[in-house]
Amino acid sequence: MYKSPSARSSDDNAAGAEAVPLQSLKRTSIDSLASSDLSQLLADDASDNSSLETPVDGGRQAWIVFGGCWIIEFMIWSLPLSYGVFQEYYSNHELFKSSTAIPTVGTLTAGTSNLCMPFMSMVAARWPQYRRTQMIAGWVICVLALIGASFANSIETLLLCQGFLYGFGWVTHYTPVMFILNEWFDKQRGLVYGILFSASGVAGLDQPALLNWMLRTFDFKITFRVYAVAIICVSGPGLFLIRSRDVPRKLLVPTKALTSLRPIVRSLQFQLIAFAVFVQGLGFFIPRIYINSYSSDLGLSQSLGAFLLALISLSQVCGQIGQGWVSDRLDVRIPMAVSTLLCGLAALLLWGPAKTVWPLMFLALIWGLLSASYSVLYSRMCTFLVGKEDIDRDSVVMLMYGIFSFERGISGAMAGPISSWLIGSSEQTIDLAAYGLGKYAGIVWFTGICMLVAATMGI
Repeated sequence: MYKSPSARSSDDNAAGAEAVPLQSLKRTSIDSLASSDLSQLLADDASDNSSLETPVDGGRQAWIVFGGCWIIEFMIWSLPLSYGVFQEYYSNHELFKSSTAIPTVGTLTAGTSNLCMPFMSMVAARWPQYRRTQMIAGWVICVLALIGASFANSIETLLLCQGFLYGFGWVTHYTPVMFILNEWFDKQRGLVYGILFSASGVAGLDQPALLNWMLRTFDFKITFRVYAVAIICVSGPGLFLIRSRDVPRKLLVPTKALTSLRPIVRSLQFQLIAFAVFVQGLGFFIPRIYINSYSSDLGLSQSLGAFLLALISLSQVCGQIGQGWVSDRLDVRIPMAVSTLLCGLAALLLWGPAKTVWPLMFLALIWGLLSASYSVLYSRMCTFLVGKEDIDRDSVVMLMYGIFSFERGISGAMAGPISSWLIGSSEQTIDLAAYGLGKYAGIVWFTGICMLVAATMGI
């Protein structure tokens, strides 16, 4: 790679530093990141070498980078979390209502994102000089996926575009973003991840109502195209704000990465934590899927059911920030065990016996605060397991994060069929005097036991 004379002199003082790309020689300060120059947008390093002197966990540039990440999370990942609105719409649309694969569109988005995380982590770690290119490519795929979905005339097109391509685009974009964030934050990483993950929860407070209005007023074709334009206009500027910290990076060789991971994954501590992540994922999705139908079978209004879902989203925002803050200050096993223990007890003692809306409201609060925010702890689980000694710590941490995300994808995919089998036929009789109304007793017990088992693994 070409180096300027100034870059060569810098190498004399910092051996092993990366070559300075030719494009960066004409780059201005961080204040000019919004330039429309394409080479500047694709450049991987921060605006100048002064970022190396900027302290980690602070400084204006670090929070500018974080702001760009938050905007994109707010716009892009909030859409799959509102899939329930699309599912209801498709179920009554002439083109799709006869299909049994409508629920699969939503689960395919999250499943693709989680299952591809380990592989995208390897790509971002192996070729760090192309992280911004990877990030922008994923963002473009998300936009194109929505445009493609707007031309759908069959459920297969929705599965491909809204399901697979949107999830693949998101994980392609998001993986290098997490690498970049880890360069700017270390001691405050848990808090930063918590605030970042809360972005989709903030959007979830009003986005379902807005999407429902657009779908009813126009149709899915117009809705997808308008949202694609909104992503470009709102989150597009965020791409200019996300810059790698100008630090020396070591290319990750896959065989060396596996060598670094092997003693960790063989340890009992890793296996217990990995099992806790998997089991927690089995129970995590179920209340969010069924709390609306449970309230309906209790005879409560549809508006109360929607309110319970909104309450989960609202408490999720607070929970993600709180879990991140706590994980920066305590051994990560403490919030792991406490959050799953309280969720397990809430499922068994609040959900099962619930005969009015009040126990369901407390369940929604606890579930949003402690269960929906559990994934915020993944980052601290990884740093806890890797420790401080690894020579390429951040890359190994991200590869392990990919393993946990892969587990979440598998458990999430399994949760749907398991819960369907446990709940039985939709025609099953409701017994208002029975635990879990009779019909829901199986999934209540399954959810509670999964959470309690995950709690014991976190100790």
